[in-house]
Amino acid sequence: MKTVVSQVLWASLALGTAVPTKGRHHHAIGKDDYIKVDGLRLYDSKGALHYLTGMNYWACMNLAACEEAGGNRSRLITELDQMAAKGINHLRIMAGSEGAPTPQPFRMNPPLMNAPGEYNDDIFKGLDICLAEMSKRGMRATMTLSNEWQWSGGFAQYVSWANGNTKIPYPSSWNLTAPPQRTTPGTGWGNYTTQGVDAAPYDEFTDFANRIYNDTQAEAMYKNHIKTVMTRRNSVTGRLYAEDPTIMTWQPANEPQVANVGLPSEDDLLLPWVERITTYIRSLASKQLISLGFEGKQGEFFFKQAQNFSTIDYATTHCWVQNWGIYDMYNASQANLEAAQDFAVTFMRNSSKWAADIGKPVFLEEFGMARDNWENKEKEYPYLSSASTTHKDAYFATIIGTVMDEFRSGGAYIGTAPWAYGGTYRPETQRANEFGMVWAGDPPHESPGWYDLYDTDQAMDIVAKQQRDIAAWIKGHEGNCTSD
Repeated sequence: MKTVVSQVLWASLALGTAVPTKGRHHHAIGKDDYIKVDGLRLYDSKGALHYLTGMNYWACMNLAACEEAGGNRSRLITELDQMAAKGINHLRIMAGSEGAPTPQPFRMNPPLMNAPGEYNDDIFKGLDICLAEMSKRGMRATMTLSNEWQWSGGFAQYVSWANGNTKIPYPSSWNLTAPPQRTTPGTGWGNYTTQGVDAAPYDEFTDFANRIYNDTQAEAMYKNHIKTVMTRRNSVTGRLYAEDPTIMTWQPANEPQVANVGLPSEDDLLLPWVERITTYIRSLASKQLISLGFEGKQGEFFFKQAQNFSTIDYATTHCWVQNWGIYDMYNASQANLEAAQDFAVTFMRNSSKWAADIGKPVFLEEFGMARDNWENKEKEYPYLSSASTTHKDAYFATIIGTVMDEFRSGGAYIGTAPWAYGGTYRPETQRANEFGMVWAGDPPHESPGWYDLYDTDQAMDIVAKQQRDIAAWIKGHEGNCTSD
């Protein structure tokens, strides 16, 4: 997720395990129950139509780690049960985070990989536990192996490693320890770093990170990580990751960016990189699916070019109306909300058509909206959880409803995954652990509480209604489902 968008992009856009609480949504995933793609649809191993009622839960492996490594397993179990009770059957989680020889800011800590090829076993065991607990609850995973952005280390860290630990030009990012601070240490609030003072322009950062596309040493390190994760045997279940149907999808990265968005070209460095990496992933896992983690914000050309490789099973989109300049979280007007809704509907319908054009389903795997933060504008912190959610709820109903309509009418959409589950977290009660983490739904480079979905939010009921309505529709169409 990114906090700015260029005018060029705007123009294209306008175009130790516990037993789960018993409940009807808990159906453990069998050892051969893989999800398959047929036309514009997903099907399970019994031939039943499969819709993704998803959620982003990127910190799962860290929450599942032992307490000494900064984990909180009781919170993990509580939140997995909460999500299962709402009918969520798919989680998008990180399966890679990178450290550095010296402590780095704005990122998941502790990282899974401390240095090239050197792993933190406590965090890896956390990933094992995360997958084991998900499987018990019938939840499948998208395993995101790296990141364009700084909050997990990602591409920039590989480039730094490959070039003598070169300094990373971090863009504006949230510093939890910056003024203003609350009286109790470690409870925030913090502030963003400032471009030109202690932060680089976003374009400078993405140019640095995107050097991975043609840096052979950085790519070799990254591929070694892919192999390490995909060939791992889960210490809890005994399953090889590459043979575990709990892992529905492998994803090269979160939001890989094109090298030159202003000059759409088949020669863009992103494209051969996508082909190389997805071909490598396919060589390690023939039974699981592959998606790219692409936003689609760059418009039709790159949406199709980046996701039309035979090694990619379905396309993805992310929709960020505030980050992309359409919505203002301090504006309470109906016109502000309607602009966001109209944009999202157009983006969903366009991307559904683009996906159908290349013969692939498409998954809306990120979207979100802030709370009614005009209520917080004059308060001590603009992202307090006490703000109401009238705009957020209306927006969620619109964007989820549009995807459901596309699905039921034979369009390319196969589900939604909001960003991101904060569960029991609240900024008012946060306290950083010994590793400096609060584990909000928002990652460490962004203001905690900005896009969080809390366990008591009305938006979670909208997600649950989606699951019930789609399940009823599928049941009513059993025996009539085709690949459309």
